Amino acid sequence: MAYLGGIVLLGLGMVVGLLLVFAPTILGPRRLTPQKMIPYESGMDPVGTTRQRFSVHYYKVAMLFTVFDVEVALMYPWVTFFREDPVWAFGIFVSFTAILAVGYIYLWRKGIFDWSRQTL
Repeated sequence: MAYLGGIVLLGLGMVVGLLLVFAPTILGPRRLTPQKMIPYESGMDPVGTTRQRFSVHYYKVAMLFTVFDVEVALMYPWVTFFREDPVWAFGIFVSFTAILAVGYIYLWRKGIFDWSRQTL
């Protein structure tokens, strides 16, 4: 009985989520025209092939953002736990930051942050 509220809330969330996903398909109008069936890309008509290659710099930026975004996201639980056991939490923070710093220095020495170069 202690988990009944959580189970009800989880079930309600699933029902609302499924309803929001499938309601437009069931209730919406179905007037498919050739104009509606073309892919939509930022309000522009699609031109060129769908097999276009992206610059590797795009992926570098995406990976770097992910690494440092995860770092910031993991800082919040550390701060909340810091009040309970400050010595242990500080040790975890220092080790986590040191690992990321080693990765940052490695990337820096490899020249990854030089956005003007064309090769990796």
